[in-house]
Amino acid sequence: MTSPTPPLGQDGGVPTTSSPVSGDAPPRRVDGSMSLLVDMMTNTLDSAYAERAARRNDPGSAPAGGTGPVPRTVRGTAPPLLAILLVGVLTGTAVAQVRERQEAGTGLRAELVEEVRERTGESEALAGRAEDLRSEVDAARQASLGAGAAGQALTDRLAALGLASATTPVEGPGIVVTLDDAPSEAPLDPTDPRAATGGEGRVQDRDLQDAVNGLWAAGAEAISINGERLTVLTAKRSAGGAILVDLRPLSPPYVVEAVGDPSALELGFLDGPAGRRLTTYTSLYGFGLDVRRADQLSLPGAAVPDLRSSSREGSS
Repeated sequence: MTSPTPPLGQDGGVPTTSSPVSGDAPPRRVDGSMSLLVDMMTNTLDSAYAERAARRNDPGSAPAGGTGPVPRTVRGTAPPLLAILLVGVLTGTAVAQVRERQEAGTGLRAELVEEVRERTGESEALAGRAEDLRSEVDAARQASLGAGAAGQALTDRLAALGLASATTPVEGPGIVVTLDDAPSEAPLDPTDPRAATGGEGRVQDRDLQDAVNGLWAAGAEAISINGERLTVLTAKRSAGGAILVDLRPLSPPYVVEAVGDPSALELGFLDGPAGRRLTTYTSLYGFGLDVRRADQLSLPGAAVPDLRSSSREGSS
């Protein structure tokens, strides 16, 4: 007879018989197949991170494999100190350079101002010398031409031409119009069109032009600004912050002297469009305007213009 075939297990193999567990072998875990998942759920913090956290909580503890507490080295303090020193050196160098530039600019500006003053003084001295020579020439001409009737007629004609061209000094009554800049503390209106010129409260070249045109319209016979006689060729313009009259820089206050009938000049100027406009500017921008009568004014003659061309009347 054949022996019966042993039953197959669930996996199709022959089941093995279990032998008794030795007392020296460790017992087998029931959840041995899930040990990896259990470890991941139990130890959620990596060992290196855990060690770092322990060292942070206890600064005196030694790291793994170390022999003592972690020493405090210059590694954490040296970079800030070096950065502070570097910033200090750079700041000191920049301040020194800026100071040197300021001193150089101040010195150069002072030299330029001094040179301008010297040249202005020389120009004024030459202008005075030219006026003296002009007076000598006029005196010699009158002495030479005044002997006869023809010479006297020619002298009278030259005098009339001198008055018309403003090359002859004049004296007589008139009015004095003074324009001055506003004080520095005067309020300015940034919305006004004059603000674009760089200073609302400053007297500008067009203000002087208005004053001169108003005086001519009121009947002035001769006009000067700060001692500079005006002619039909006189130019009044601005150059930077200065006002030039025939290329001569003037500074405030600007004194405009006009020879003529004082009452007619004062009434015609103040009631005219130029006078009303300047009066309005005094209230808007704060610069000064003063008009007064004068019993006697003395205006110098202007420089003789260069002769460019000439013609002789009645020549054949």
